[in-house]
Amino acid sequence: MDLMPFDELNNFREFVTAYKAEPYHTEQEKKQFRDDLEDYIEWLLIEAYTYGNVQARADLGLLDDEREYLNADKMREAVDKRIADKTAFERMAEYADNEESTVEDFQRVAETDATRVYNTAVLDTAEETGIQGVKKRWNTAGDDRVRDTHEYLYGMVVPYKQDFYTYDGDHAPSPGLFSMPENNINCRCTISLIRE
Repeated sequence: MDLMPFDELNNFREFVTAYKAEPYHTEQEKKQFRDDLEDYIEWLLIEAYTYGNVQARADLGLLDDEREYLNADKMREAVDKRIADKTAFERMAEYADNEESTVEDFQRVAETDATRVYNTAVLDTAEETGIQGVKKRWNTAGDDRVRDTHEYLYGMVVPYKQDFYTYDGDHAPSPGLFSMPENNINCRCTISLIRE
């Protein structure tokens, strides 16, 4: 299961790469980049939320259901969520203002926040459906970059309203929502729903 189609993240990377390829920018170019960056990250996170909603409906066997399970208010809340008192755009803006930042810095924020928003959408959709007995399973990317605390959670199944607990004492309702930043940054894990 892909968190998001590669095209969205690749397009974002190309957008940032084109800007960073030029060594000097006028104040107008910097402002335009920041404005475009804000629009881009918002669009990326809305797409992540939408994909999470679709995946959750598929997990629950509701893709053919005519009812609407995409809650616009909850989507806006997920997209605008403040982590360490900053929105995704505010974290990105710090890199936009730093000449030493790299394309990878921007990519890390985009992927980390897309993971958080995607998984939030899965949980929100489970809540919206009102189906009883829904559980969630922790999935990793399955490669050697998965951190030990997340590998520990691989395959774990809990009721969807319950948190996952790592061996280091941290906990979260889904990937990207831990209390310790080191468990969120660069996380590529997802949750999937199980209907009993």
